[in-house]
Amino acid sequence: MKRLALVAAVLALTGCGSDKKSKPREPIGSGSVQGTGDPVVPIALPPAPPLPEVPAGLPPLPANPRITPEAVAFGELLFHDTRLSLDGKRACALCHEPAHGFSGRKSDAADGKANLRRTPALVNLAWAKEYGWDGRFTNLDDFLASHVKGQLGDMLDPITTRVTAVPTYAAHAARVGGSPRDAIVQSLDAYVLTRYDGDSPWDRQERTALSRPGQAPTDPVLAGYQLFVGKAQCALCHTPPLYTDNGYHQIEANPYNDAARGRVEGQLQGAFKTPTLRGAAMRTDFFHAASKQSLDDVVAFYAASGAAAQPDPPGQDPAVRKIKLTADEQKSLVAFLKALSTDRPAPTPPVLP
Repeated sequence: MKRLALVAAVLALTGCGSDKKSKPREPIGSGSVQGTGDPVVPIALPPAPPLPEVPAGLPPLPANPRITPEAVAFGELLFHDTRLSLDGKRACALCHEPAHGFSGRKSDAADGKANLRRTPALVNLAWAKEYGWDGRFTNLDDFLASHVKGQLGDMLDPITTRVTAVPTYAAHAARVGGSPRDAIVQSLDAYVLTRYDGDSPWDRQERTALSRPGQAPTDPVLAGYQLFVGKAQCALCHTPPLYTDNGYHQIEANPYNDAARGRVEGQLQGAFKTPTLRGAAMRTDFFHAASKQSLDDVVAFYAASGAAAQPDPPGQDPAVRKIKLTADEQKSLVAFLKALSTDRPAPTPPVLP
């Protein structure tokens, strides 16, 4: 009898043997989180900030319906979060540093091997049609997937599982829409595509400085601009207003035997995509292999190449060999390049959940 009484007590506590049906657990809805046995707790996200405005000096923005305020807000958090990486130590922003114009040095990949190329600037990509130093990616989704694997060490599917385990991120993904994986890809794309670099000191000066043609400039910035579009021939490849032709050129010797654009077009072995010069003064390294560490070094390299009797490397772009600049002209060019970089403060990193 005592044993029967004990069994009955256990059944009463567990609900077993009761005719009363247990209440089914409420399914997790859009933007909600549920603990074991707890009611659904909705995550209230603040309204997404409006989309960043295109700064003065840039061309009209191509239409892209995937760029929404909600996607950009989610993408900013993901861009800075080390939880996207396999080891929990890497984030997009650690290499593409916002304080350096979303560019960086030549770092190590996720497998510990040194990257052959420096971290390029992720600015003004909304106008690009090909991505990466060699341009082999013709859409940003493929570019993202490749670099998430190579630089963060993981695939998008397990990253999605980790990210959406964070209730706030699950709410963000639901607000962006589509599958969680698609929402993450769209959001990272949208954030990167809205990293605009414009409204520089030169953009503001250009509106009035060029209205007085024929005058010998005393301002080194204006003198540098005239050299840039004239004698120095920089604008042939670094074409305003984006200050890139989005083409591929061989400029310096390749220390790593990197085929570069030759992976796509065999005749362009060793040719790399023309980087934009907007924001160049904020960067720590220059050229694809980070062989130069200042704008002065870059301009001096072109001046030395133009004065050389023979091109180095042999396949060097022919335009480089025609450039001959005096020391004063080099200083003016550097002054102009510095004026192409924003004077706004570096963005503040977001607070992560």
